[in-house]
Amino acid sequence: MFKIGKVFHLTHVIEDLEAVDRWYDEIFSCQRFYHGYEKAAVREASLLVIADIVMEPVQLAKVPGAEQSPIGKFRARFGEHFHSIAWYVDDTAACIASLDARGIRQVGLTGKPITEPRRGIATWTHPKDTHALFEFAEANYTNDPRLDPGWSAAFWRDEHPLGIERTSHITVLFKDLQDARDVYQGSLSGRPLHETEVPGVSRSVFFAIGEDTVIEATQPLRSDTPEGQDLERNGEGIFGFTFRSRNLQKAADFLTSQQQPI
Repeated sequence: MFKIGKVFHLTHVIEDLEAVDRWYDEIFSCQRFYHGYEKAAVREASLLVIADIVMEPVQLAKVPGAEQSPIGKFRARFGEHFHSIAWYVDDTAACIASLDARGIRQVGLTGKPITEPRRGIATWTHPKDTHALFEFAEANYTNDPRLDPGWSAAFWRDEHPLGIERTSHITVLFKDLQDARDVYQGSLSGRPLHETEVPGVSRSVFFAIGEDTVIEATQPLRSDTPEGQDLERNGEGIFGFTFRSRNLQKAADFLTSQQQPI
């Protein structure tokens, strides 16, 4: 059995990486530890730390045939949108075997199906089987500063005007919350934390996953809410994520000063 560790990163597909990098710098004072081109995935991307989470904005590379890559097909269908959640695991081969035993299809970096367990840098699930796209990777090929001894996210809590204490949760949309239980409890050995309902609007179940992740699985009950509109337009998948701030008014004032709608 494999063990899930920290969240590696939360990926979103964007149109202009330079502009998005600049936005992250201006709003979050992020710590960027990667910016580059991946030929096999036909993409350009950054990896940047905000408090306890890493964001990965991804832009389709401007090369011939890029539109036929997995990122190209995703962009053509969904536009700018959250793409996937990546976790560190202790053993990718065991992860592949465990997910395969549960009937979860998987692909490699270039989108080709993985047909047998093997050790590699990462595996990606088929979003139809896990109701969102997941990546699982071993930590030994990154220079993620959060894995260094003595790493601290105190700057974002104590000095940055947003006062970010930590990531509260990642929200994933479902048509049926039983599917969420099957994925997060069954396949990922998660622990249910809390259930809540806004009558006539939405139902949610929160799950603890791995070392530090809370997933909010949400079933919209109306199509005129942001969650309902996203589910209707794009289907099941990642909707957003929430930071916990020590001072919401100070955070709101800062965002307003940066011309960010709130």
